[in-house]
Order: sequence, then C-alpha cells, then structure tokens
Amino acid sequence: MALARSPRALTGPELGRLMRPLDPAARLGVAVSGGADSVALMVLLSQWRNWLEARGKEIPKLTVLTVDHGLRSEAAEEAAQVALWAKALQLPHKTLRWEGDKPTSNLQAEARTARYRLLSGWCRSGQGKADLLTAHHLDDQAETFLIRLQRGSGVDGLSAMAPVRVHQGVRILRPLLDVPRERLRSTLLKAGQSWIEDPSNEDERFLRVQVRQALPTLEELGINRDRLVSTAKAMGRARAGLEFSTDVLERKAVRWQPFGYAEVETACLTDVPDEIALRLLARLTQRVGGSDYPPRLSSLETLLDAVRSEALGRGRTLGGVKFTSRLAHFRVLREAAAVGEGLDLVSGSPLVWDGRFDVRLTGRKTSGTVKALGRAGLRQVKEEGLPLPTDVPKLALETLPALWRDDELLVQPQLAYFATGAPTFRSRFLGEI
Repeated sequence: MALARSPRALTGPELGRLMRPLDPAARLGVAVSGGADSVALMVLLSQWRNWLEARGKEIPKLTVLTVDHGLRSEAAEEAAQVALWAKALQLPHKTLRWEGDKPTSNLQAEARTARYRLLSGWCRSGQGKADLLTAHHLDDQAETFLIRLQRGSGVDGLSAMAPVRVHQGVRILRPLLDVPRERLRSTLLKAGQSWIEDPSNEDERFLRVQVRQALPTLEELGINRDRLVSTAKAMGRARAGLEFSTDVLERKAVRWQPFGYAEVETACLTDVPDEIALRLLARLTQRVGGSDYPPRLSSLETLLDAVRSEALGRGRTLGGVKFTSRLAHFRVLREAAAVGEGLDLVSGSPLVWDGRFDVRLTGRKTSGTVKALGRAGLRQVKEEGLPLPTDVPKLALETLPALWRDDELLVQPQLAYFATGAPTFRSRFLGEI
C-alpha cells in the first residue's frame, strides 16, 4: 500500500504570484501570533524578499507584528519567541501590547477588536502608510462559512473572505485564501521552522473547534471543504453585486461632511430595492458611529420604514447614531452620549478616536488627551470669537475630536481653534474613505 504523499510546500516565488494581484504597498506589516499559519506566512515572505533581492527587484519593507493581549502568562514569552524567529529570518519585529483594564465579558470579540486596532494603528504610523498581511487560508474560509451558517447569517456573513479589505483606513491583505492548511504545514516542515501550538485549537468549548471536528462527517455526505469554499465564493460574488448597487446609491444620495456626519437625500431611498436601501443605512450607521459591525436587521428595517414614511420626527437613534429630518434630506449624526472616552495621544503615534477620526500629533515631542469637543469646548471656541459654520449641526460640532490638557482646550482643527503654544494636532474623518 502506497504511503500518502505530503502536500507540496509553498515557495517564496509562489507567494509573490499570490501577492501580485493585491498590489501591496512598499511598507508591509505582517501579523504573526506564533501559530503555524502566521509563522508560515512569515517564512514565505522572507523567501519572497530574498527571491526579489537576488533578481535586483524592488523589495518591500517588512515588519513582523505580534500582539500581546496580556490575557495569558505565556503571551510575553510567545511574543519574544516570534521576535527570535523573525531575527533569524532577518526581519524586524515589533510587539504591540494591549494596555489597560480588560473587559470581563465577550472577551474574545473584544480581544480581536483590540488586536486589529493595534495592528492598524502601527500601519498608519511611520513614514508612509503600510498594508497589513494576515495568514487566513482556504480552511479558514470553509470553517467560517459553517460557523456563520450555524448563526443564520445572510449573504454577507456567508461570503468568502475578501483578499483585500479596508479597516480603519488600512488595507488588510490575505494572499493565502486559496492555500490549504496542509501546504502551510509542509512549508514549515521543509524550512525546519518551529511554531507555537495554541491549546485553544483543541478546546471543544469553542465553536470553530467543533466545526473543524465535524468536517470529516460532512465530507461523507459530499459536503467537503472545496464545495463549502465554492459556495462562499458564489455568495461573495452576490455580495459584490449588492455592494456595487449600494455604491451607486451612495454616490447619488449621500454627501459626506468632514465634520463627521452625512446628509442624505430621502427620495433616493424610496424607489430602490429594500436590500440596497438597508445596506446604505447600515453603511451610514457604521461609518458615522465608528462601528465594525452593522446594526441588527430588524432595527434597520424599522429605521427604513421611518425614513420612507418621513416619520423620523425629532430624531431616532441606532447604533450610537442619530437620524434627523431636514427638508428633503435626513442627517446622520454621531450621538453625543455614545462618543468614546478620551484617549492619551503622544507625538508621532497616530490612533483612531471613536472609530471615526484618524488623529495625530506632529512636530516636537508632546502629548495630550483626545476627547469630544463637547458643549464646554464649543463654548470656548465661541468665546474666542471664531466664526462657526452656520450649516453644520451643533451636535456634529460637539462630537468632533479635540486635543485637551486637563480641562484646557488646546486644538480643534476643523474649527481652526489653536491655543497659544499648542502643538500641531490633525484629525481626519474616516467615513469618507
């Protein structure tokens, strides 16, 4: 009986071919946890870089990024191990730490949010914005499809992961989506590269582990990995068509404002299919509310009925966002009570405040706290005699980011407020991206 052959290892030049359609930036951050998949990506990127260098081609600037969530005692050791592996491959490494108090509920989701916030923040810092590379692969596609099917997801949830997506102004690249997990393991074995086994990958309390263990049973019914991924890709094509139609509606109906809100022509939502109108409302809510996830479908349906029947009245709130009527338009504004807490900012370290604004200090080394302008800040701006834009709602002004030091307002750039001797502070609304 012939022995089963091991899957063929991936090579650096093959990775280069997978990278080419993604049009990677000249500066790349690589998310590496220490697990087999991400370590394989790190090894392949090193091989790709060497292959480019040997041919005299332009080489991207690679940096390995490891997030230490501070949730396990082993996390710091694992980050240090990744740093050693990166050094052996002649790749720079940076550990990003999740500081501060940790939530007591929904910890996995909160940790994922923190991870991408840290990774995206690094990509926005430094000289020239970087793309972020992750090691999601073919098996992840199949497992994610089944998890979302179990949760009753619609077209979006059942769609295959996109090779390129934008998160908080940063492009996330996934070059390995068509590569099976077995080939990545073969890549590591061929390179003689170790990795860290995550014990949670065997913990049957997690749904993903349960799904992974159920796949062999599904294969007996003809529901194998390739068919699952094929269906996910078909759903992805359907999603792309719906998103294209939503893009068309957005260009026609929406005027994004640099003050962090949107004005929408009500009549444009009347004659379009419900699905497209609902998608636009979800998009508006996420961008103005700074959320990674859309509101519940039932809430969006109720909101759409109110918009179409011109029954918004004095305003309705959803997902930390307020919808108000204004003649033939409605406005989408950040709700003051939902604005995020103040964040400490130091020069040269940009961050995303309230999920909506890219904020940064430049110039000499300095610091301050970024929080909402609020009523008190708006009053200080008025006392300086600065003219306020008459066509911008007061709520939009109050929920703008401002730089503070204790109770002293230092800078609010959209309103051209600069205290004497204040540092250079910039903010840019991400909703227009």
